[in-house]
Amino acid sequence: MPPQVIMQVLQISEDDMKAAAAEQKPPTCTLDQFVNAVVSSVDEGDSVDNYKTVLAEHINRMEVAEKVITELTPKMKQFHEKAGGELPKIEALFVDMAPEPQKGKPMPPGMINALLRVPKDAATCSAEDFIECFRRNLDASDTAEKLGKIFDEHIAK
Repeated sequence: MPPQVIMQVLQISEDDMKAAAAEQKPPTCTLDQFVNAVVSSVDEGDSVDNYKTVLAEHINRMEVAEKVITELTPKMKQFHEKAGGELPKIEALFVDMAPEPQKGKPMPPGMINALLRVPKDAATCSAEDFIECFRRNLDASDTAEKLGKIFDEHIAK
C-alpha cells in the first residue's frame, strides 16, 4: 500500500504528519487508530486466522530486529564512526548484506538516501539514521552473527 493510503486508513492527518516531520520522526498511530484500521479492512469471508498470521509475522520481525539491533549497536556505531557516516561506504556495506541476487551489485542512484531517509543530496548520515534504517529493514531471518561478520569485514577495511 502506498504511504498516503496507509496514512488515510490509519486516519493520520496532514497536521500529524507535519508534526512528526518537524521532530524528524515517522508518524505513529494510536492503538485506537490501528484497531479501527484493521476493523475497516475486514472483508466478507476474512478469517481471524488470516489476521493472526500476518500480525504474528510482523511482531516476530520486529522482535528479531530489536534483538539483533541491541546486539549489533556497538559494531554499528564503530562502523559508522570509521566510515564518517559517508553514504558510499554505507552503501558498500549494504550491498554486501543484500540477499541474492542483489548481493554485490550497485544500488540504483538515490536508493541509499531513500533507505536511510536522508535528503537526496546528502553525502552523510547520522548514526541514528543508520541504526534506524537497520531497525526498519531487518528481516526475520537476519542474525547478529551473520550481519556481525560483514560489519567486522567493513570495519577492518
